Amino acid sequence: MEIYMTDIVPDTSVHTLKLHLANVLHSPPFLQPTAAPINFDVYVFPRKKRSPWQSGALTLPTSDVGEQFLALYGGKTAKNTLTLGTTRINFQLSNRAPRRDVLERIRRLPFEDPRLVQARERDTAELQACQARIVTIQFGWECRDHVYSIEWERSCSASLTFDVDRREFRIEVGDLGLNDTRIIAIRAPQIAWVSAAVHQPTGVPVIFFSLSNPPAFETRPSILHDLAAVFSRSGPQIPQRRRWSAFDESHEPIAPYTSLAIRLECSSQNDLNMFRKTAQAAHTRPDSFAYHVERRGLFAEALRQDYESWIVRQPMTVGFQVEALLRGWLLDLKEVLRLRGPIEDILRKHGREYTAALLREYMGYAKALFWYGEDGSRDEDGFRVELSSHDPLELFSQVQKRFVYKPMNTAFDTEDASAPFYCLRVTITPTTMLLEGPFPERSNRVMRTYYRSQDSFLRVSFQDENRLQLRFDREVDGPDFVNRRVKRILLDGLTIAGAHFDFLAYSQSALKEHAVWFVKPFRHRDDRGYVSIVDAPAIITSLGTFRNLPFDPDLMRCPARYAARISQAFTATDASISVDVGQIISGSDIKDPSGKHTFTDGVGTMSPQLAQEIWRALQQRRRRGRQDRTYPRAIQIRFQGSKGMLSVDYTLTGRAVLLRPSMVKFEAPDSLTIEIARAFDKPGLYYLNRPLIMLLEGLGVPYKVFQSLQDSAVRAVQASVQSLERSARLLEGHGLGASFRLTSTMLGLHKLGLGPLDGDYFWQQMMDFAINHVLRELKHHARIPVPDSWTLAIGRPLPGSPFERESLRNTVVFSTKGARPLPSCLGGGDLDGDVYNVTTMPELLPPRTYEPASYEPAKRKLVDHESTMVDVAEFVAEYINSDVSKFLFFLHPYVKDLIAQTLGIIATTWLILADQSHQGIFDPDCIKLAALHSDAVDYPKSGQPVPIKTIPSLHFKTKPDWNAPETLTGENAEYYESVRAIGELYRSIELPALRILNRVERNQRRHMENDEYDTVAGFVMRFRDEGAREQNEVYLTVRDRVADFIRPADCDQPTVIAIWELYNTYVSRLRAICADHTLSNSRTSMLTEEEVTVGTIVAKCSQPRKRKNLMAEMREQTAMLVNDMRNELSGEDDLPAEDSLRRGWIAYQVASMKLKHFGARSFGWVALGAIFDAIKEIEEEERVGFSRYVVTSRLPL
Repeated sequence: MEIYMTDIVPDTSVHTLKLHLANVLHSPPFLQPTAAPINFDVYVFPRKKRSPWQSGALTLPTSDVGEQFLALYGGKTAKNTLTLGTTRINFQLSNRAPRRDVLERIRRLPFEDPRLVQARERDTAELQACQARIVTIQFGWECRDHVYSIEWERSCSASLTFDVDRREFRIEVGDLGLNDTRIIAIRAPQIAWVSAAVHQPTGVPVIFFSLSNPPAFETRPSILHDLAAVFSRSGPQIPQRRRWSAFDESHEPIAPYTSLAIRLECSSQNDLNMFRKTAQAAHTRPDSFAYHVERRGLFAEALRQDYESWIVRQPMTVGFQVEALLRGWLLDLKEVLRLRGPIEDILRKHGREYTAALLREYMGYAKALFWYGEDGSRDEDGFRVELSSHDPLELFSQVQKRFVYKPMNTAFDTEDASAPFYCLRVTITPTTMLLEGPFPERSNRVMRTYYRSQDSFLRVSFQDENRLQLRFDREVDGPDFVNRRVKRILLDGLTIAGAHFDFLAYSQSALKEHAVWFVKPFRHRDDRGYVSIVDAPAIITSLGTFRNLPFDPDLMRCPARYAARISQAFTATDASISVDVGQIISGSDIKDPSGKHTFTDGVGTMSPQLAQEIWRALQQRRRRGRQDRTYPRAIQIRFQGSKGMLSVDYTLTGRAVLLRPSMVKFEAPDSLTIEIARAFDKPGLYYLNRPLIMLLEGLGVPYKVFQSLQDSAVRAVQASVQSLERSARLLEGHGLGASFRLTSTMLGLHKLGLGPLDGDYFWQQMMDFAINHVLRELKHHARIPVPDSWTLAIGRPLPGSPFERESLRNTVVFSTKGARPLPSCLGGGDLDGDVYNVTTMPELLPPRTYEPASYEPAKRKLVDHESTMVDVAEFVAEYINSDVSKFLFFLHPYVKDLIAQTLGIIATTWLILADQSHQGIFDPDCIKLAALHSDAVDYPKSGQPVPIKTIPSLHFKTKPDWNAPETLTGENAEYYESVRAIGELYRSIELPALRILNRVERNQRRHMENDEYDTVAGFVMRFRDEGAREQNEVYLTVRDRVADFIRPADCDQPTVIAIWELYNTYVSRLRAICADHTLSNSRTSMLTEEEVTVGTIVAKCSQPRKRKNLMAEMREQTAMLVNDMRNELSGEDDLPAEDSLRRGWIAYQVASMKLKHFGARSFGWVALGAIFDAIKEIEEEERVGFSRYVVTSRLPL
C-alpha cells in the first residue's frame, strides 16, 4: 500500500524520515514478537517553489499493515501523531497504486538501519574525495635484475582515485577542458602487487602497479563536447567514455608489451598517504619497495624494426612460437633477439617442426621463471627452487640439451586425415594479442580436407584483457570499440610473424564464445595430384552450393543464415565411412494434416549394416582400447549439405541412408563421407538445474523433493573418500578424471584389496579438488543428480513400426500421430540432436500442467544483395556487440537502440524475475520473456536480434543471493535472501575452504624441474637400483599382481630408454596444458597437476561459462595426451599383451622414481591404467583360449 505524506519539514533527509517511521513500525502493534522488522520505502518529492513544506510517499508491504497504520496515524483527527521538530506529518491513502518494483523489493529485502546506510554513503563519499596528484606516468618492464626499465613516459597533471562501486583505481589526465580526459582504469583483482615508496636517491614519491593483465585505456569527452551535446539534444545521448588500445598514439606501438608495469611519480609524500588510504578500502596493501630505474630501450623502435625484418623470414610455425614468447610477456624484445642465433642454428640442423616444438618446450620453462620470483634461490617458504638459470639464453641452452623431440600424432605427421587436428590459437584483447598452441582438437570437414596445411589456419577469439568475454560499463561506448577493434580485424585480416590471415568462417558453438576461423593462402595438392592456391574464398566455394536452392531461395540474402550453413562444415566431427550415391535415399517428412508441423524434423534413417560399419570405423581408432559388443542405434551427423540425426530402420537392407528434406540445408553432392558429431552409445546421467527447478516448483513440485535429492548428493560426496570404489563412482557420476580414466583405474586398485589412499598426498589433493568441484556445481548451478533417470532412454516401439524388430537403445521414440509433435511441446525441441530427460521418480512429475506455447519463427534479416563474407563479418561484429551490450540492460536511455544478446540476458532475467515476483513463473513478464527466448534462439540463423527495449526490466535492482558471483565474499547489499527453492538449495551448501590450493601450487613450484638426471646413462643406472623407487603399498600390491603374468624384474635397456623419453614428452605436454588453461592470462598463472588430472579448475570466476569452456578444452587435450601415452605403452596391435604389460610396469617404475617431480604422479596413474588394461587383455585371451579348448574337446570324433 502507498500512503501519501504531507507537511514534511523542508530539507528533511530520507534517512531521518525513515528513522522516525521505523520507531513506529518496529514497535507494537506492528512488530510481532517473533517476526522480523517490517521493511518499508520512503520517497520524498522535490519541494515546490511556493510551498513551505515537502511531501512524499510511504510504501508498506501489505494492505493490512497500511490500513492498521492509517487507523492510528491517518487523517486530521488521528489517534497518534508523528512529528519532526514541532511539525506534525499528515498521512492519507495515496490515490496511486504502489510501484510494483518498490513493493516487490520491500517484500523480499530485510530492513536496513538508515543510520548504517547513511554512514556507508558518507564513507564512500570521503573515500572518493581522496586523490593522489600524479606528475609523471611511466610504462615499462620489470627486469630480472630488479631494475625497472622506463619504455614510455608522459609528464602531466593527473589524479589517482579509487571508485568504490567499480572497485578500480582511476588515473585521469585532463588539460583545462579543451581536449578529452584520458583515463587508465585498474581493477583491484588485476593487481599482482603494488607499492608506495620514496625512490632513492631522487627522493621522488612513487606509486607502482605490477598487474596480471593490462589496464583499460579510456577517454572522456571534454567540457566543450558536453556543452555542445546539451545544446544540440538532436538525438539519443551517446555513452560518455570510449575504450582504446593504448594511452595515446605515441604509446600504441609498445602498449602490447609494456602495459603490466606502471610507475607513477607523485607531487608530494602526502599523495602516498592518500593512496594508502584508498588502497586499504580496495583490500590492497601497498609495499614499501621502490625499483631502481633505468631507460634501457628494451622495445625501442630500432629493435622493433630489427625484430620485424627477422621474424618475417622465419617459417610460420617457428615465428608463431617466437611471437608467443614476446606477446605473453615472458621475454623482452632484447632477450628475444639474443635467441635469434640459437634459433637459426637449430632450424638449420633440425628443421621447423623440431624448432617449433623446442620453443614450445622452452615457453613452459620461461613461464616458470615468473613462478619462482627473480632471486633464483628460494621460494616464499624457504625451499630451494630447482630451476637452474634465470638467464633466458642460458635457460634455452639447458632446455635444448635435455629436449627429447617426439613428433605429435597429427594428420600431417601420420598422413592420416582422421588424426587429431593441432590448432594454433590467437586471442585478441583490447590491448594486445596472445598466441597459444598448437592444441589438439577434434577435427572437422575442412581441416580433414587440408590436413597437410594445419599451420595455415588460426582460431581467433575476441576477449577482454582478463580472458573473459568483453564487458563494458554502461558509460563506455562498447559497440564503438568493437567496431574499431573487432570489425576492423574481421574485415582487414591479421598479420602474425609476417603471414597475413583472413577471416574464413566459424562454427555455431564457437560463435557463442566469440571465436572464428582465419586462414592464410597456401599451396594444396589434392588426391589426384593437382596443385592449387587455396585461400578463404576458395574454401567457401568448395563447400557446396548455397544459391538458388528451391527449399531456401532467400538463403544468400540472409548473412546470418548463410554463415550458419557454412558453419556446418566447421562442426567438430569424426569421419566414418563413405557411401555411394546409389546408397542415398531421398525420403519425405511426416507432417500433421495442416502441414504446419513436421514430426520428423531433422531425423533420417539408416540400415543396420550401415550403422554397424560406421561404428566399426570409429572403433578402429581406439586401437587396443575398449571395443563395444554392440553399436549405437542413433547418431548425429553432418553429411553432404545435411545435418541432423540418423536412427536405425530395420526395414532397410544393405548399406543405405535415408535423408529427409528437413535435414538438407544446402547442396554438396560431392561430399560422400558420413561425419559423426555424436554417437549415442550409452545413456547420459540426468541432472537438475536452476531453470528446471524454478519451473517444477512453479508447477507444484514441493521444495523438499529437491532438497532431498541434493542432500543425497552431498552425502555421496562426503562418503567418497571412504573407499576407492566410492571415489571412482563420484568421479564417474560427475564426469571427473575421465581423460585419465581414473574411474577404471581406481576400481582396479579396489579389486586388489586396497583401501583409500590416505597416505598418498596426490590422491588426497585430487579428491579434495573433485569434492570442491561437485559442491560448487551444486551450490552455484543446482546441478543435482537424479537417481534412476537418464538423459536418453530406450524407446519401446509400437507394433507395426519400423522399430518393432528391436528397440532403439538409448533413444526416446516419439509418436508421429496427433496434432503436434511432442518434442516441439518440450521447450521447442526437435529431432536433429536434442536430448531429452526421462525419470522414474514420480515425485518430480508436476501436479499441474498447461498448454505448451507455440511461437512463430523469427523473421530473417535480409540484405538487398547476395551475401558475401564481408556481410558475414559484419554479422559477427554485430553479434559480439550484442553480447557487449547486454550488461547495459535497463540502465540508460541510449541503450534502447542497442541490441540485447539473445539467450544470456533473457534466460537470466527470466530466472531473476520469477524469483522477485510473487507470481513466480506466471508473472506476465516471465511469459513475455519465454516468447522472446524463442526469437533469441533463432538469432544466430535469422540475423534478427532481440531489441533491448522489448526485454522487461527487473522488478527492482537488488537480485537474489543465488545470483551473486562466486567471486563475491561476505554480505552485499545488492543481493537479497531468496525464498525460492533454488535460494534454499544455494544456502544449504557450504563450500570447503581451499587454502590448501596455495600449498599445492607451492609444492609444484619446488618440483617443476622434470629431470635431475641429464643423461640417458645416468637415468638407466638409477633405474637399475631397486631402492630408487618409492615402494609404498600401492607399488608392492601392483607388483605382486604383475608377477602373476610376467617377471617384474625383466626389462631391456632400449625399452627403459624409450619409456624414459616418453615420460619426458608427457611432462612437457602436461606442463603446456597447465600453463595454457588458466582463467588468467597472467604470466604467473598455472594450473596444478592435480587440477588437470581430475579435470577441474579450482579458481573462482565471475563468468562460470568461461571456466566451463576452459575445462572442456583442457579435458579434451589431456584425453589426447593420455591416449597417446596409453597407445605408446600398449604398443602396436600385434604386440603380445605380456609385452604391453611389461612396458606399463616399466612406466610405473619410472613414475615411482620421480614422485616429487612435476608430472610423475599423474604419469603413474596413466601407467596403472595401462597395466590394468594389459592384464584384462591377457585374462580375456586366456578365457577365450580356454573356451575354444572346451568346445574343441567336446566335438565328436
